[in-house]
Amino acid sequence: MNSLECRMAAMYKEPIQIRIHENASTYLRAEKRQGVLWLYMHRFFSEAPTPVLEAVLRFARKKDRDALRVIRRMAELYFEENPQTPVYLCAKGAVYDLEEIYGRMKLEYFASDFSASIGWSDKSRMGKRSSITFGTYDRHRRQIRINRFLDSEKVPLFFVEFVVYHEMLHGICLPITELKRTRIHTPEFKAKEKQFAHYAEAKNWEKTNVKQCMR
Repeated sequence: MNSLECRMAAMYKEPIQIRIHENASTYLRAEKRQGVLWLYMHRFFSEAPTPVLEAVLRFARKKDRDALRVIRRMAELYFEENPQTPVYLCAKGAVYDLEEIYGRMKLEYFASDFSASIGWSDKSRMGKRSSITFGTYDRHRRQIRINRFLDSEKVPLFFVEFVVYHEMLHGICLPITELKRTRIHTPEFKAKEKQFAHYAEAKNWEKTNVKQCMR
């Protein structure tokens, strides 16, 4: 029995099994089988203080949302201090060079120590005919992926810049975990988003053109 398992067993007082892994996207999973609580935990929990481990047990037993907030905050702090290695993504597209756009956005809107890698996604990400994911920010890797759908002469530069700026904001505006859900577009985020010079123009273009481009 490893040290983490010993600590958890002392708190839980019932049969427990723990498996340690390095999967950052699913850093905690709990299930009960034949009277035994199985916890699949990221390695960072090995160094977690007792209140965090107590929160893990409360969440495993009761899906306690306050406990989930404690766990998520621990994960956020760990991955901020120990970012994963970004995967390789090509930043130069047929029409737009994302590195150039990122550099301009950083120079104009962000502190000099802001850092994130950026590139085009491997494939376009479409929803069920009516939606599209323009970009994503991976907090664990500090990496921005932009949908290749935007690498087109049909899409104006100011809109690509807005999407890049939007994803960069996720790197400085932390999500807020409330009782029922986690809000990533917080009041702070929305206020900063409106500071983009072509905000109104970009939102209007999205509203009137995206569905036509998708067709």
